[in-house]
Amino acid sequence: MPVKSGPVVDLGRAVCGNYSDASEREWLEANGRGGYALGTVAGGNTRRYHSLLTVPRRPPLERVQLVNRSEDALIVGDKRFDLSCQSYPDVVNPKGYDRLESFRLDPFPVWTYAWGDVRFEKSFFLRYGEDTAVAVYRLLAGPALSLEVRPFLTGRDHHVLLKESARLDGKARAEGGTLTVDFPDGPVLTVWADGGRFESAAAWYRNQTYVWEERRGLERQEDVWSPGFFRIPLKPGQTTRVVYAVGRSSMDGAERWEEEERDQRRKIVRASLVRGPLAGALTAAADQFIVSRGDGLSVIAGYPWFGDWSRDALVAFPGLFLATGRWNEAPGFLDTYARHVHEGLLPNRFPEGGESTQYNAVDAPLWFVRAVQAYHRATHDDDRARAWLPVMREIVDSYQHGNRLDIRMDQDGLIEIPPGDWPLTWMDARLDGKPVTPRNGKPVEIQALWYNALQFLVEIQLKLKEPTRGYDKLAGVARKSFNEKFWNEDAQCLFDVVDGKRREAELRPNGLLAVSLPYEILEEKNFKPLVETTWWELLTPRGLRTLSPSHLLYRGRHGGPPADRDRMYHQGTVWPWLLGPFVTAYVKAFGSTEESKKQVVRFLQPLVHHLSEAGLGQVSEFFDGDAPHAPQGCPAQAWSVGEILRVLWEEGITL
Repeated sequence: MPVKSGPVVDLGRAVCGNYSDASEREWLEANGRGGYALGTVAGGNTRRYHSLLTVPRRPPLERVQLVNRSEDALIVGDKRFDLSCQSYPDVVNPKGYDRLESFRLDPFPVWTYAWGDVRFEKSFFLRYGEDTAVAVYRLLAGPALSLEVRPFLTGRDHHVLLKESARLDGKARAEGGTLTVDFPDGPVLTVWADGGRFESAAAWYRNQTYVWEERRGLERQEDVWSPGFFRIPLKPGQTTRVVYAVGRSSMDGAERWEEEERDQRRKIVRASLVRGPLAGALTAAADQFIVSRGDGLSVIAGYPWFGDWSRDALVAFPGLFLATGRWNEAPGFLDTYARHVHEGLLPNRFPEGGESTQYNAVDAPLWFVRAVQAYHRATHDDDRARAWLPVMREIVDSYQHGNRLDIRMDQDGLIEIPPGDWPLTWMDARLDGKPVTPRNGKPVEIQALWYNALQFLVEIQLKLKEPTRGYDKLAGVARKSFNEKFWNEDAQCLFDVVDGKRREAELRPNGLLAVSLPYEILEEKNFKPLVETTWWELLTPRGLRTLSPSHLLYRGRHGGPPADRDRMYHQGTVWPWLLGPFVTAYVKAFGSTEESKKQVVRFLQPLVHHLSEAGLGQVSEFFDGDAPHAPQGCPAQAWSVGEILRVLWEEGITL
């Protein structure tokens, strides 16, 4: 089937000319090193993370925002026509969105402005593998004019807002069409304007207002600095470029970069094993999360504020690497995580700066085994499986005999985690030093992952003619205990946590993994009732709720200051990554039939609309539990994308 041509996101005047709508929609560019650019369709920044160039000091982390935004204008005779906008207290100024006719991802952001006889186009992209941002400007029609581009700079940690100070005084120098900025304790930024000249006119622009920071209960205003502006004459049909770069000595060859990027991104989509507009968009989205880490690869969990988190990366792996046909790169990713297994555990996330490594994820090592399993089932690569076998044994043995977190196998063959101040499962919100959703004891999905890991090790050891080390007997004991203790006959679902006599009966989606993993720990007779109960109570058009609306602790709206948001994080919010386990469990329960495929399409179809409503061409981290299920969290999340790609691939769905 041919790859869909044309942009999957194409917004017209109705959205682009409305600041409220255009400023809610965000585009993302990533460079494969952890660097990124992020902004809105309107052009004004609404988050502290919005920038034209944010680069990693130590790829892929320790990211520094260099270029906050640019203010672009066209000078026609003695008249100035602004193309940019920005929100300040009680005002948006300038209001370039008034002239914004359309926006599309083609495959990167492209804005078209029109008024009178003037038609003007701007496109923007990051060069893959470089800390280089490129803005391409084209005068499509109209009289000869001058383009004015004023860059705004910050040179700060991407999490921290900047206030006016003397720290940037004397740091900029210009020569002709080149500007160089030596950031304090940071990299050197060079800006080139093709055919232009730089005019010094240094100024601080105070109190840029970021509405998303206000919604998150954080400081919302920032001061940004501009050393001056570039002025570039343009004739009808002429193209020019402004390049922002770290570690590059010139902009030689820049006229070829745009088409090179288009070709590379087309190749990525063509190589994918899934087809359709949604599949094509998510294949392109997947590429933005995959980053280099030393000699290997990793995955950024979400843009803009997440780094590489083990759990998220490993859950996302089958979709990001296998469904997209990136099988040759998959071992580099798995090698990275295999190297970081220590005493059977993986770090929850890779540390930044002076942070210590925290091994506080009970499920991440078991997800590593699941990732190797997915790779082996796709490729039948026995040699790689043999290389990772000692690491997988280390993981399983540490769970069987106890590890540094005091996670261990109980006499019933199930995995038990002790009470403590750190939440160890994916429902990991923490407030006042305590877990918001304490799940000590035996969480349901950990048992599912444990059983699946044991059975896969038995499978691979038999294939490699290795002893099974008693893992088959352990799996049998665990499965028997699980079905005796976890099935809630009254509610027709699984208990979320079992801890001695305590049974957590609130309906959550975690039990789906007892069916969705390749080796199912749940008895087959209970597949259908579990799926039906979950479907009725938790499924929404954007994913699955983390808690049933009938529960007293359910929260249907997410927002407010950090403490309020942490309190609500897993108490009813809708997570799209959970559609992956749900769809897989649904097909197992109801059979892989044509009717089931049609139903899977109905489950996933609403995400096509979502591609144009928040993070453009991406899938958000989570949504409100109550309709209309407003997008929340990161506008681009790896496991949201990865799990949808996985089920499209595994179920053979074109969408």
